[in-house]
This record gives sequence, structure tokens and C-alpha cells, in this order.
Amino acid sequence: MIAKTIRTCFPIAAAAVSDKAEEINKLNVFPVPDGDTGTNMSLTLASVTKELSALPADADMEAIAGAITHGSLMGARGNSGVITSQILRGVAEGLVSADEPITSANIAYAFRRAVKVAFQAVRKPIEGTILTVLRDVSTKADECERKKFSAEDALDAIVVEAYQSVARTPDLLPVLKENGVVDSGAFGFAIFLENFVAAALGRSTVVEDFSATFDSAGSARDAALNRVEIEANDDWEGSEFRYCNEFLFKADAPFDEDECLKFLGSMGDCELLVGAYPDYKIHVHSNTPNLVLEHMLQLGQIYEVFIHNMEMEAHDRTAKIHEDQEKAAEPAKALGFVAVAAGSGEADILKSLGVDVIVSGGQTMNPSTADLLGAVDQVNATSVIILPNNGNIRMAAEAAA
Repeated sequence: MIAKTIRTCFPIAAAAVSDKAEEINKLNVFPVPDGDTGTNMSLTLASVTKELSALPADADMEAIAGAITHGSLMGARGNSGVITSQILRGVAEGLVSADEPITSANIAYAFRRAVKVAFQAVRKPIEGTILTVLRDVSTKADECERKKFSAEDALDAIVVEAYQSVARTPDLLPVLKENGVVDSGAFGFAIFLENFVAAALGRSTVVEDFSATFDSAGSARDAALNRVEIEANDDWEGSEFRYCNEFLFKADAPFDEDECLKFLGSMGDCELLVGAYPDYKIHVHSNTPNLVLEHMLQLGQIYEVFIHNMEMEAHDRTAKIHEDQEKAAEPAKALGFVAVAAGSGEADILKSLGVDVIVSGGQTMNPSTADLLGAVDQVNATSVIILPNNGNIRMAAEAAA
């Protein structure tokens, strides 16, 4: 039952984070304002969803935990994605021996395990981040266990605590308060948790049903959102390291992981080395990614290397925020248009005819409902007409409507 619930609910919660990825990105000012937390968390969760879908229908909780651990490790992107992978691993491992049906004691144990695994992965935990929210959620789960809450009430309570903890993050991390935001990774974690719980408890829509069933959850979410007054942060001076360096690593032989972490720390900051011999995920912010790669090549093989220029990403984030602010200042027109186009030529024609936003797609490359909704959100209009331009896209357009 627990295994089936996870397989059903995980993709729903992952999709919710994906839908909110851009909003989460705009909150991202720590450890650097590169605006990629939502994207990285979404990609990490998508990797788990893919791995879970490949399991046989009768897979047990041990197999589920293995898929979550492996999928999140292989797909972890960025600082937030790697930490999220360790939270998921801890919760999954904690549920392997859970009772059927699950109890508040099982939930508390799973989150205690997640705290242990996630905090072990981070050499210098910072208060006011996703780790703080995880710890607060675990403490609330322990309280629910002591009070002998039902599993449903315990799940409701930890979602409320997650959002309340998110709302407190600016009071713990000065850079968040300076920029008028809550922590982006913490917010993404709360969104995932809320949607997972809503799906597990059979609530069709989080915003309506969840708030009605457990009203303080909606209030807690609103309190977190009310702490957000996103500012365009153009200041890169506080960021000493320019490149986000992350890759998968297969060790040739057992090596000293502590010494490796010390080396990564000497190359930059936000260093993470997670996994178990022989497979690891490595992440570090550094000005010399070449030296990081050269060192690790002496110990084994590297693959799926991603090197991001965080300074450029930060400027892109700032530009998007300025663009959104300019749009918000403009009065909304009565009617806007979103259209699906298969190529640049068709897109140019549609734009010349007054279409506001073009979604790339067509036969055999159908955009999703989320893609269309995202396009609608970009149009500053009271009403928006979607032109799917393909019979296969019509259902997605109707679902968006």
C-alpha cells in the first residue's frame, strides 16, 4: 500500500514543483542569485519519476526506495537538487520497514532518517534554508507521534509546519530579508510536500480541498507567500565563485571521502559529495572547474558534467524580474492570444498577426497542459484565447482552459 501510494503521488508532487519552477527560480538569491533552484529541483524530481515508472507493477517498498535513491542521485542538479536527493533518500529508507497502514510513528521515523542523511551530506549547514525546514518538519512529526496523531492528521500537520518554517526563513538568513524573499529551496520542498500529501489523502485540488480540510494549511501557505516581495538583485560582488560544477563520478577503488571533500572545499564552496562506492554525485562552486575535474580523474571516471556560469545566470534572473515588473506596471488588455507553432516561420507570421506568446509544437511534438498554462501566464490580458493549431493539442488546450 505504501509503495503504491508513493508511485502514484510522487509524479503528481513532482509535476507541481515543475509547474512552479519559474516562481521558485525568482526567489533564488542564496547561496548565489542564479535563479535556477526551481529548475534544478524539478529536474531532480523528474529523474526519480522516470526511475519509478520503470519498476514492475508489484515492486515493494525496498525497490521503491532503491529507485528513489538512485534516480535522485543520478538526476540531481545543482546545490538544491543534490540536497533534495538526500532528503528523498532518507525518507524512502525510513519507510522501508513502515507498518501497513502507515502510522504517525512511521512518518516521524522517516523524517528523522531524512534529517540524518541530509545533514551528513552538507559540511556547513546554513540556517534559513531547506535543511532548516526539513528539521522543523521532523520535529513536528515527532510531536505528532508523541500525541498519537492519526497518519492523516500528522501529514496535515507537517505540511502546515513546512510552510510556517518557510515563512520564518528570512528571519534566519539575512540575505533573504535583504531581498524580500523566502528561501527558494525551502519553498520548493513545501510545495512538493503539500501536493504529495494532498494526493495521498485523495484530495483532488490542493488550493481548494486542502485548505478546506485543514484550514491552517492554507493560512500557512499564504503567510509564506506574503513574505515574498521579489527584488531584482544585480549585486554579484558577494559571490566569490563564478562556476557551478557538478558531475557524476564512478570511483575506480575506495577512496577517502573526507579528504576528497576537503579538496573540493579548497577549490570553492557549496561542496557536496553524496552517494556510496562506487557511484557518487559531486557538486562545488569554483573558479577553477578544470582543476576539480583533473583531480577527480585521478580517482575514477567522470560523466554527465554540467558547468554553469552563475554570474550570467544571475543577470538573466535580474532581467526576467525587470521584465515581469514592467509587464505588471502595464494595464492589462482585454484579450490576448497564445498560439502553437511548428517552426520559426509560422511563429513569425502568427506574431505579425498579433499573437502574444508562441508555444513550440505541432504534429509528434505536442506541448503539455503545463506548457500552455505557462504561456497564458505570460500574457498580460484579462482573457486569453489559445490556438492549438493541431487536433492532437486540442485536449491539452481544453485542459489548460
